[in-house]
Amino acid sequence: MEFPGFRTADDFDTSEDYLTTGCTIIDEALRGGISRKGITQIYGEAGTGKTQLALQLCLTAQIPSDQGCQAGAIYICTESVFPSKRLQNLLEESPIAKEHNLNGDLIFIEHISTVNDLEICVINRLPILLSNRRIGLIIIDSIAAPYRVEYESTELRNRAKSFRNIGQVLHSYSRKFNIAVVCINQASSSIDDPISDENICIKINPVLGITWASQVTNSFCLCKFNGQRHIHTMVSPYLPRKLILFEIKESGVHGLSEM
Repeated sequence: MEFPGFRTADDFDTSEDYLTTGCTIIDEALRGGISRKGITQIYGEAGTGKTQLALQLCLTAQIPSDQGCQAGAIYICTESVFPSKRLQNLLEESPIAKEHNLNGDLIFIEHISTVNDLEICVINRLPILLSNRRIGLIIIDSIAAPYRVEYESTELRNRAKSFRNIGQVLHSYSRKFNIAVVCINQASSSIDDPISDENICIKINPVLGITWASQVTNSFCLCKFNGQRHIHTMVSPYLPRKLILFEIKESGVHGLSEM
């Protein structure tokens, strides 16, 4: 019996649109890759592979396939200069770049340092670029840096308002232009209890609090424990919590098959 106006969870899953991560193992674990609906948060401590994965997504956005976009990528840096050497190394070593003859010409980079600059960039400047170029990916690396520098506890209301403004605009770009939106976030950790590879991501929390968390559609934690790198799917409307093993080589981010 059909119920007009109602859809099942499987309907939403099969209609979802994804940007490939460039790795079949990771894509299969994520049911296709990075969703082009809403905001995907990738968080973790320093050195866990967040920026490396973001750079790889800048390549996959350009590939002319069902999972790529044959489009450019926007990379907004807030913490340091764009990692151009790491990108160049990836362009030279990645099989994705070699197969599709990719370069950095379609990666549009913006450096900002303040909340005001971030708002101007996202709300006022991005629409101009989106209207004139085909874009398949927006990355903010990281969303936390401007806010952690500028806001004290007495200004939490203003910070929350800014989160909502930024989040709503990013969601609108995702819907209107079918763009994957990825926000890299910093993390804080608690080590009160013994840590194992099963619970390490429970001890690592994204910063910025509940107001920003309410803007996030999918949230993935990257961590490193006992020399092994993990991706944990922490929050998602369609994915269960799971652990994905991966490694970083000069050729990019690669998922590992479970033993």
